Amino acid sequence: MMKLSVLINNYNYAQYLRACIDSVLSQDHAAYEIIVVDDGSTDDSRSVIASYGDAITPVLKANGGQASSFNAGFAASSGDILMMLDADDYFLPGKLAQVAAIYSSHKVGWCFDRVTNEEDAGIADPVVLTPIDKRETMRAGGFPTLPVPTSGLTFHRSILSQILPMPLADDVVLSDNYLKFAAAYLAPGMLVETPLTFQRLHATNRYTNTDRAKSLKPQIMMATGLHLARRFDGLGRMGKSLVTGGIADAHLGLTDTLAEIDRVAREARGMGWTRQNLTTQVVRKRLTGAAKSLLGR
Repeated sequence: MMKLSVLINNYNYAQYLRACIDSVLSQDHAAYEIIVVDDGSTDDSRSVIASYGDAITPVLKANGGQASSFNAGFAASSGDILMMLDADDYFLPGKLAQVAAIYSSHKVGWCFDRVTNEEDAGIADPVVLTPIDKRETMRAGGFPTLPVPTSGLTFHRSILSQILPMPLADDVVLSDNYLKFAAAYLAPGMLVETPLTFQRLHATNRYTNTDRAKSLKPQIMMATGLHLARRFDGLGRMGKSLVTGGIADAHLGLTDTLAEIDRVAREARGMGWTRQNLTTQVVRKRLTGAAKSLLGR
């Protein structure tokens, strides 16, 4: 039977952690393991983790950010399929069996399911699947629309082993976008249109549904684009598009914009990203954005 590894990443979410872990322990799939990575929590998270004994595998580490938690969880896992889960979210009953069936029936490297914000929701019947293959689009410089947060992401080990360990970045700058784009570049996948996961929206969300998201988005675009282009030869054009889009969306003044372009050009040395071609793309994106704004679109 296909073994599933659920990688729970936690930082100071003790109040939600038990519901998260219990949602996995109550699943009806027989072969799975739960890896709980605590990223240096200062609340009661580690007491909650200890209370589960041998039912889970704890990974207790110093605070290093979400990307470092992904890396640590993957290193401790042994499953054929890796399932991500934020500690403030939980899986709906039957998710593990549904995901295992998808990987058994379809030749995909990843499977992303949409989430619900409705508490006590169940999995609707039938489960609707949409095959996704954007590899050629991404090589040509485009990028896929995959509106799924961390807790809806699952990967075949053969794919995730090509992505992790991932670069580390402060806070949430590099996280699920890096994973999603890398996986979509490496293999065809499946988007599960039927929610299999509950995403909790609350006052202490680090990113989702917060005002911080708007200010962080340009940083995420720039960091994700640069690191993907460094890691995967075929993602140079897409990476540059993300980087220049992030700079354009940051609405910086002229001096700060040029400083960002110079910084990126230095970090991308050897990839053919010059100050001139980066500047040209940023100007084009700003002009396009201004035109759309004037047209009311």
